[in-house]
Amino acid sequence: MAQYILYNDDVRVAQFSVSKSVISEYFPEKPELLPMQIRRSTAEGFSSWLRERAVDLNNVQHRNLMNELLGSRDKTILALRTHMFSISDTFTCFEAGDFTPRLQLCKPENQNTVSNFILVSSDTSLRNLQVATPNASTDGSFTKTWKYEKGAWWLYKLQPTAASKAEVEISRILREIGWDTAEYAYMGSFRKRVKSRNFLQPKEFFEPYDSFRFFFDDPSDDEDVIYQNIASLGPEFEKAWKRILIADAAFLNTDRHMRNYGFIRSSETGEVLRMAPNFDNNQAYLANPSGTYSDGMLKLYMKNADSRDYKNLKLLCSAMKEHPYMKQAYEACVAYLK
Repeated sequence: MAQYILYNDDVRVAQFSVSKSVISEYFPEKPELLPMQIRRSTAEGFSSWLRERAVDLNNVQHRNLMNELLGSRDKTILALRTHMFSISDTFTCFEAGDFTPRLQLCKPENQNTVSNFILVSSDTSLRNLQVATPNASTDGSFTKTWKYEKGAWWLYKLQPTAASKAEVEISRILREIGWDTAEYAYMGSFRKRVKSRNFLQPKEFFEPYDSFRFFFDDPSDDEDVIYQNIASLGPEFEKAWKRILIADAAFLNTDRHMRNYGFIRSSETGEVLRMAPNFDNNQAYLANPSGTYSDGMLKLYMKNADSRDYKNLKLLCSAMKEHPYMKQAYEACVAYLK
């Protein structure tokens, strides 16, 4: 049985035991610095969280990556081998007696080699590569991987042109009106490839609502409960969440699940600093499988709206007017506001 230590930004926060790729024991040491999902978790619950940090086995390129790195598809083994390093948070793990500071763990040149393997199906062998993490995917249907360029980490995504266009255009519109939104850009003229800049600052980590919900008395997935839970954190959190809902209504985003919104926390104190910016809109508007715009979505999402929300929707509607791609959404919003 091997003993492992879990770290948050190089601070020891928990320990666990592994026997034949099975987590047999888990002991939290600094609960305030842990994700809410594993603060009071069992070994089984911790194992589920750990395995989520490996690549998405539903994706062909990610399965190829696992075979290339390990000759195996065991998610626990992959997560342990790569020290659970992720760009989107500050957690790592090492076998007891071994340790490397997080910032020394992932070399951009190695990660970019892995990223190129995923994006272009290169024949480059990765077996001897000292890679800290594949960082190939979080969740979702499309191939994703992190790349380092010009001093920043970017999440690359391969997806249909309509999905990429939705993400880039929605990001531009929301940023134009000053709403907190992840930055998206096309990869040159190839519009099936889009990238988004990492929105975290040093000493910060992202925790999706799917994990953070265990902080609340009621962690259910009921929409009204989610709204009340977020609002209970303070007016700034309620304001940020309402803006996400209003944007989803205006752009017909039907894919707002509990892993593509959440909170940014301090890795030093565990404090919840702010809501994460709006991101992941690749199923919005014309990228939506239905291919049509339904004003019923607006009515559903705006059911708890007040005068400030209508003012925000008008502001958003005004910004949409300048984007021809959004004509149908703009017209639906205008009709709704009359």
